[in-house]
Amino acid sequence: MLVTPKSTLFFAKNEAGGKGFNLYLMSQAGLPVPEWVVFGKRYFHDFLQSSDVKLNLENILDRLLRQEITAGQAEKDITALFERTALPPTVAASLEEALKDLGTDRVFSVRSSAADEDSLSHSFAGQLSSFLYVSGKEDILKYIRQCWASAFSERGLVYRLENKIDLKKISVSVVLQRMIDPDKSGVLFTCDPVAKKTDSYVVSAVYGVGEGLVSGALDADSFWLDAKSGKMLREELVEKKEMMKKSASGHCEMKPVASDKVNTASLSSEELQGLYRLGHKIQEQYHRPQDIEWAMENGKIYILQTRPVTSLDQDLIGYPNLWDNSNIIESYGGLTSPLSFSFALRNYKAVYVQFCEVLGVPNDIIKDMDSYLSYMLGSLNGRVYYNLFNWYKLVGVLPGFKQNREFMETMMGVSEALSDEIADRIKPHPSWDTPMGRVRKMVTGYNFIKYHFTIQTVVDDFLTTFHKDYDRFRAMPLKRMRGDQLIRVYMDVERNMLGRWKAPIINDFLCMVHFGLLRKLTTTWLKELDSTIQNDLLAGEGGLESAEPTKALLRLAHKANQNEGLRRLIETTDPKEGLEALNQSPYTEFYKLVLDYLDRFGFRCMSEMKLEEIDLLTDPSYLFVCLKNYLKSGQVEVHDDSHEKNLRQKAEEKVAGHLTGFKKKIYFWVLKHARKAVKNRENTRFARTRIYGIARTIFQSIGEDLAALGALEHPRDIFWLTIEEVFGIYNGTLPSFDLKAFIELRKKDYARFGEETDPRVLTRGAVYWNNQFIKEEELPASSETGDWDLKGLPCCPGVLEGVVKVIINPSDNLELNGEILVTARTDPGWVPLYPSISGLLVERGSLLSHSAIVAREMGIPAIVSIPGLTKKLKTGMRIRIDAKAGTIKIIE
Repeated sequence: MLVTPKSTLFFAKNEAGGKGFNLYLMSQAGLPVPEWVVFGKRYFHDFLQSSDVKLNLENILDRLLRQEITAGQAEKDITALFERTALPPTVAASLEEALKDLGTDRVFSVRSSAADEDSLSHSFAGQLSSFLYVSGKEDILKYIRQCWASAFSERGLVYRLENKIDLKKISVSVVLQRMIDPDKSGVLFTCDPVAKKTDSYVVSAVYGVGEGLVSGALDADSFWLDAKSGKMLREELVEKKEMMKKSASGHCEMKPVASDKVNTASLSSEELQGLYRLGHKIQEQYHRPQDIEWAMENGKIYILQTRPVTSLDQDLIGYPNLWDNSNIIESYGGLTSPLSFSFALRNYKAVYVQFCEVLGVPNDIIKDMDSYLSYMLGSLNGRVYYNLFNWYKLVGVLPGFKQNREFMETMMGVSEALSDEIADRIKPHPSWDTPMGRVRKMVTGYNFIKYHFTIQTVVDDFLTTFHKDYDRFRAMPLKRMRGDQLIRVYMDVERNMLGRWKAPIINDFLCMVHFGLLRKLTTTWLKELDSTIQNDLLAGEGGLESAEPTKALLRLAHKANQNEGLRRLIETTDPKEGLEALNQSPYTEFYKLVLDYLDRFGFRCMSEMKLEEIDLLTDPSYLFVCLKNYLKSGQVEVHDDSHEKNLRQKAEEKVAGHLTGFKKKIYFWVLKHARKAVKNRENTRFARTRIYGIARTIFQSIGEDLAALGALEHPRDIFWLTIEEVFGIYNGTLPSFDLKAFIELRKKDYARFGEETDPRVLTRGAVYWNNQFIKEEELPASSETGDWDLKGLPCCPGVLEGVVKVIINPSDNLELNGEILVTARTDPGWVPLYPSISGLLVERGSLLSHSAIVAREMGIPAIVSIPGLTKKLKTGMRIRIDAKAGTIKIIE
């Protein structure tokens, strides 16, 4: 049976091969396609099953696989075999039947169509034969045979061998299609394949047959059309002295073009509009940019073939996702393990569901929001990103979407404007536009406003309850429990601690609004004052829990500094042996103080939001590195914040002298709430760090349990699994459980993720294919006058000269003695380094970054968000920084 436009989808898909099935789809869509039929792959297989062909073909292919003959010799032997073998009678009978409908007096194209399964994942372009202007039954049958033989061409055989494609599963169908004698032919791209943009279509046209264009024998006129309207944008005309026209059966020849057409446009505006309309229809049918072959005969346009544009290395029209890590890099810098990422993804959803509940968003709408609440984060090349689309949608549950969107961008450090397409897709949930939705939004707004006045009580109650739960879990013998017990403990932690996260998340949004509002009022009402006055107003607040571990360390350093022998012991002992050295020393009281510190703050480490990082309980070396730094630099006193309080007081006086009446009251009301929200945000985030410390201990202990069972090669391999996979080990939901092989695969993947990714990435369609994540090298800005070499966002004022110390990872040399610390990003675990530095420069971050807030509290001159910082500055350089202006000058 032949494949025809009336065949069933199942039959056409299985028999017609790629090219033939595409003709079928175009016919089904009602496109103007010249009449056709397909001799499906069953005809080819019937031919191969004849006794002479089967035995001889297998012998030739076996000799090729054994390398007894070359691919070229195999092609010659197979071609000779096919030529001397009679075709099955069904081929001629089917051709007779087909010509009754197609017409015996017409000319045809006979084209190969790859039909084996591997043709779906491999390109056989140019390896199979096609023949044009074929007439007469005998020639058609001859070229069908040649199409089959072309499947065994030297080039095709080599390609299959190189790609390990089974030579004995080759399958070819043959398309027989009426060949028109076109006046004009060409190609239509429903994108600009060179510029890689979708805002225009590109048409190439020649006179005569399009084979001259496809083969490169002829130059073509080119036309660019607007993708939305079809309007001509520009044209490039060439000299067209020749065209290709039909000749003897199966061949074309060059003929001269009429002199009056050589230098004129080959297509009229009406013809271009006709092509545009067809291109638009095909684009709608296939949902991706198309490479369309067309021909025009007697004013009618025919579509000969369409296929996806293969030259694009990016998806240009798939559904977009916008990823940004400007803010979250502070918590998840660099490569982040699958366990840490999946742990964060799970908890972000749980927390923001609670946010919606506390604001009174109805349950049915929260369920409807699951499609984005479940995916607030993404992982690109092992790095954690915010999915900004979904964050914007979440902000849409609050009144004042446009304003809140700006405030969120300020909090996240997002600086790039959104494209129109992105902005159009982040509108608030459609239910808010209904009459009932507007009422609900008023209720949500009221609930949110209510928290402006009650948030301190809510946060205080949360912290009281939190510490009770935290002390209960901290007292458990987690390191001695079995894995199945630990899973139940974790579920308890999730339910009783992470499941009661409403206060921190409400405060985070209040912080977003008040900080954003303060910034807006400052830039609007206080233009004449110093642009960094907002930083001064936020300095000296005090009461940050996250600073307490550093203060406790400074108190330890102060005590050690009073005993010469103890001081010498700390300064001369390798930090890795510091705890044991104290244990074996006569300084028993100090040893107990250190053990007490580890009991209270042992969950701390650099990059402490990443579960795979090693905390102080596991390795207390970092504690002794910091003590050594403090003693060496003489920084053994808890920071006196009088300087910051003085800055704050002077800034308040400036504002009070500049504003009067209603504006003054409004500004100071917003300032009060911004200060409170920023402090509460830091303290509740420190509570989050404590939970992560418990989770880290739980999963490390599960790793120990699984390694003892032989399920893991090493206990720390647990971090290469996702949290759902860890649950599945004990709940019996793993489809396969060769964890060692699976983990090895993940490690190989992560080994490829060395290059830094771009801070902002727009992906389309399938995220991990045909999208670019890699960051183009960021060129640092520099002053035209040469006054500075780098510039960023000022956080805490101060002018100083000093020596640079670059620290990127916890594994770097952490010894400090008054240098200017240069890094890509920081988190709360870096704070113990701050007393040993004179200044802080951070490549990423915003005014609400932890590094910015703590630097203001400790009075450390600091600048964040400095493009190209870690590329330009190296350890040992001498620089001058002006942290009020946000500038850096390299001195030597």
